[in-house]
Amino acid sequence: MLKMLHQFSILTLLILLFQSCSSPQKYTLNDSLPEIFPDYTSIVIPSNIAPLNFIIREKGSKYFVEISAQKGEKISFRQDSPKIIIPENKWHALLTENSGGSLKIDVYVKKGKWMKYLSITDTIAPEIIDNNLVYRWLPLVYTDGDKMGIYQRNLENFENKPIIENTSIPGRPCINCHSFRSSQPEKMSFHIRKAHSGTLIIDNGKYTKYNTKTEYTMAPAAYTAWHPNGNLIAFSLNRIFVNFTTSEDKLVEVCDQASDLAIYDEKNHTMSSNPDIAGSGRETLPNWSPDGKILYFIRAPKAEDDMSNWESARYDLMKIGFDPETLSWGTVETLLSSQQTGKSITFPSASPDGRYILFCMMDHSYFSIFDKNSDLYLLDLKTGKYKKADALNSEFTESFHFWSKNGRWVVFSSKRMDEISTRPYFAYFDSSGNFHKPFVLPQHDPLFYERLKWNYNLPTLVMGDLNLDTAQIRAAILGSPEVVDFSASFHPDTIPPKNGMKPNYY
Repeated sequence: MLKMLHQFSILTLLILLFQSCSSPQKYTLNDSLPEIFPDYTSIVIPSNIAPLNFIIREKGSKYFVEISAQKGEKISFRQDSPKIIIPENKWHALLTENSGGSLKIDVYVKKGKWMKYLSITDTIAPEIIDNNLVYRWLPLVYTDGDKMGIYQRNLENFENKPIIENTSIPGRPCINCHSFRSSQPEKMSFHIRKAHSGTLIIDNGKYTKYNTKTEYTMAPAAYTAWHPNGNLIAFSLNRIFVNFTTSEDKLVEVCDQASDLAIYDEKNHTMSSNPDIAGSGRETLPNWSPDGKILYFIRAPKAEDDMSNWESARYDLMKIGFDPETLSWGTVETLLSSQQTGKSITFPSASPDGRYILFCMMDHSYFSIFDKNSDLYLLDLKTGKYKKADALNSEFTESFHFWSKNGRWVVFSSKRMDEISTRPYFAYFDSSGNFHKPFVLPQHDPLFYERLKWNYNLPTLVMGDLNLDTAQIRAAILGSPEVVDFSASFHPDTIPPKNGMKPNYY
C-alpha cells in the first residue's frame, strides 16, 4: 500500500511538473503583440548577449512564457509575476545553437481565461558583439563634486564593475573621455579635470598621468582617438563656451570658442600639429580610418570674440591624409559640408571596413547630447552619398556612437526611453548597409531603467575584460603628472615661441 502511494505521489508530481512547463491548451488568440518592457520585439541580437529579461505590461493573474528556437531546449515559465527572468545558462545554450536563426517568444496571460498573444520573433545574428561595454555613469544634472565614474559591463551577463569612481579620489574630480586602441583592453586613456588634473594613459599594465597643457596649446587634451598602431593619439584642444537657453529642444548649449587638433606620440612624450588641423577654424572630434592613414574630424569657422554667432556655428566633415611612420600630413579635404546638408555635423565614426562613416547632425554646434533634434546619419565613402539612419532614430536625442570590431554592431546613446536619461542602445548593421531596430542594454531587473535615472555617457565596445588595478589608477591620478613637450620638428611653421607667443597657426 505504501509503495502504491509512493508511486502515485511521484506520478502526481510528474504530471504537475509537466503541466507547469507546458503551454495552456485552451486560450483565446489576441491578434496583437504583447506589450513588454523593455521593447525586445522584432530585433536582431548577437548570440552572446545577456538574457533579455522583461516585464509583461498586460494585466493578468497568471503568466506563461515560452522561449524557443528551431533547435535546443525550450525555456518555459508559468508564474504569478509578470517579470520574466531568464536563466543565463539555458539562454546562452539556446542562442548559441541557433546562431543565424530565429528566436520565438510566446506570451500567454490569464484574465479569467488564458489569452495568447502573437509570437514575438527575433533574429539571432551569426556575428557576435564585443563582450564588454565601457561607459561613464553620472547623474542627470552633474555639478562639481557629484558622484560619477567610468564602469565596465560584461555584455554576456550582468556583471558590472567600476574602473574608477571619483568618490575614491580627494576633491571628487571629473573623469571623462575614455578611449581605447582598436577596441582592445590593453591600452586606454581618460582625462581628469579639476582636482589632480591630467590625462591618464594605461599601457599594458603601466599607469602614467601626463600634463598635456603646454606653452603651445590653448587647453589640455580633450576628445581622443587612438591611432591603430597604438603609439599615437589624436587629441582635440578645446576652449569651451557654455550657455543656458530657454529652448525646450536644447536647454544647455555647449560649443567651442576655439579648438585645434594635435597628435601625441606616446613613445617620445611629445605633441605635434599641423596648420590644417590647428588653424584659424575650430577643429575637433578626431577619428582615424581603420588603417590609420586618414584622420577624420569636424571643423567650423572661427568664432566671434564675444561668441555672438554661437547659434550659427555649423560644422563640416573633414579628412586629411597621414603617414604614421614620418608623422607627415597630406592635404585637407571637405567630405561633407554643412552647406550641403543644411545642418551641423558631429561625432564622425569610421566603420571597421573603412567604407562608412556614422555621424550625428543637428541644427548647429556639435555637442549633441543636449539636443533633442540630433539624429544619426550614414555616409557611404564608396558612393559619396549620405542618408538618415531611420532605423536608429527616434523623436528624441541620438548622440555618441561606436562600432563593434567586426563592424556588424553599433552602440549609441539615446534619450528615447523617457526623454531625459541617456541609455545605451545596440543595433545590427547588415552586409547590405542597413541598420535594424535597436534594443536597450539588458539588465537583470527589467525595471532597472524605471528605478535609476542616471546617464550612460560615451558607451564604448571593448573586446575583453579590462582587468585593471583600481589602486594603481588611483595612485597615478594622485601623483604628479609627467610633462609633455610640443615638438616643432614636424612642420616648418611649427617653430618654438618667441616671448611666450604661440605658433602662427593658433
